[in-house]
Amino acid sequence: MINILIFGDSNSWGYIDDGTGIPLSSRWPIIFSNSLNEIGIKNIVKEDCLPGRTTNIDDGEDGKHLNGSRIFKSSLLSHSPLDLAIIMLGTNDLKARFHRTAKDIAKGIEDLINISQHTYSSGLSWHDEKTTQIIIIAPPPLGSKCSDTNWHNYDEWINAFDTSQNIFLCYQEICSKKQIPLINSNDFIRSSDEDPIHWSAESHAIFGRNLALELPKIIKL
Repeated sequence: MINILIFGDSNSWGYIDDGTGIPLSSRWPIIFSNSLNEIGIKNIVKEDCLPGRTTNIDDGEDGKHLNGSRIFKSSLLSHSPLDLAIIMLGTNDLKARFHRTAKDIAKGIEDLINISQHTYSSGLSWHDEKTTQIIIIAPPPLGSKCSDTNWHNYDEWINAFDTSQNIFLCYQEICSKKQIPLINSNDFIRSSDEDPIHWSAESHAIFGRNLALELPKIIKL
């Protein structure tokens, strides 16, 4: 039995492109867990996912609690013992008010990696000095609709579409340096045509199943 933490934002919480704000019961972390069980990897998936969460920047409009780096250490420890933590963040860092480049966002991911590498959250005992394995997932680029001036959230996401195209390469540079596995979600899914920030229910299912198949290829379980 392996214990896994998903640390993410609305696209892991289950906010989908129908705009209702009701979390999808078959969101990708649930599909992922069920798919792992189906291929013989028994697991418990713990979800710490929050709409609006950033990598490491305070949100002056919506609240400091959305800064992932502020609470990541406590999340690792409160959910311990953990065999694996999967981080997928960076989409909210693209908001125009933060003025972040793709490299800035990747540095936020590096901060989270550094926190994990200095947090003893893997041992069976509270006193074991063992860190949790982590995997970084690069979120898919935003949908082109966010560049449409007629889209109701256009002002909040000005220039985000172009910046989002560079996130994977910047994450790749950081993860290579830190020797951390990286998965490109864009290999499997795309952001929705209806809501360029979020995913469809179908994309959740596709991503959850594919991530389960990828996992044993990239880490030792």
